[in-house]
Amino acid sequence: MKGHIKRTEEDIIVLGLIGIYTLAVGLLGFYRLWRQEYDMMLLDWFLVAISTAIFIYHWRSGNTRLASYYVAVLSVIGVELTVAFKGIGQIMWAYPAVTLVFYLLPPKHAITLWTIGLIILAVQIIDAPLIELVLISSTLIVTSLFCVLFAYKMKQQNDNLRKISRQDVMTKVHNRRAFYEDLKRLKATGDSITAIFIDVDNFKNVNDRLGHVEGDLVLQLATDIIKQSLEPKDRLYRMGGDEFVAMSRHLSWQKVCELAHKVHRKFANSALAKKHNLTLSMAVGNRQDDESLSQWLNRLDAALYDAKKKGRNQVVYLSD
Repeated sequence: MKGHIKRTEEDIIVLGLIGIYTLAVGLLGFYRLWRQEYDMMLLDWFLVAISTAIFIYHWRSGNTRLASYYVAVLSVIGVELTVAFKGIGQIMWAYPAVTLVFYLLPPKHAITLWTIGLIILAVQIIDAPLIELVLISSTLIVTSLFCVLFAYKMKQQNDNLRKISRQDVMTKVHNRRAFYEDLKRLKATGDSITAIFIDVDNFKNVNDRLGHVEGDLVLQLATDIIKQSLEPKDRLYRMGGDEFVAMSRHLSWQKVCELAHKVHRKFANSALAKKHNLTLSMAVGNRQDDESLSQWLNRLDAALYDAKKKGRNQVVYLSD
């Protein structure tokens, strides 16, 4: 049995939208029953059954992304079928549908889906009176354009907020949150993961001697040296204080060990390290297939602690 799913705000919003859609179409189905429009009643309740299945799937799996696609496609199909059964008078359902599609999906995917929907609608209403065609096409196009602009603006703001939330304010490298997010994503994709735990030795002495303002500048310079020593595809994370993690993917164990040695050597030879008597204690290890993320991180953290305990200024390699 799966454990309790911790729901995010996005999960709750998507569940709410599915619920509203299901309730609205379901009530409409009862209205069709009262009007004895049995064909439309069956269509409405068919859509209710599908949306209910999506709701249950999302509730159990927590897969917001896939559920969003299902609902967006269902809303477009619902509009197309409603217009096909009842004619141009049902075109008003296209307006909430376009809003829902652009809210749920990434802009490019929403544009693709909605363009297909508009083309199908155009074919269905092509024989309508000219004045109706002009009114419907102009309002639908304007509404769609507004939705496109809003979706791209919202995406830009979300991307900026995500970048800020994943970036260490002082050093401008990735932060602890980004590290754990990336770890979970890499584990889910099955990629091999190798990490280098890094601790700047004697940094506390710099802070005590020069103060926190100068200490922050020294830490920024130390970060730059470490980052420049890494490969372009590697990622550097500041975990807090003077502790960092460099993460490499798709590199052999030998290559990662060589990389760690290069970082250690370049930092030791830097003018900054010599001026402030700074060194690096490092631990290198890759995650084993039968090892959880917490077990792997604890193993690396313990190795880094041993490196500092044994005199610092050294690299500890944890083989498989």
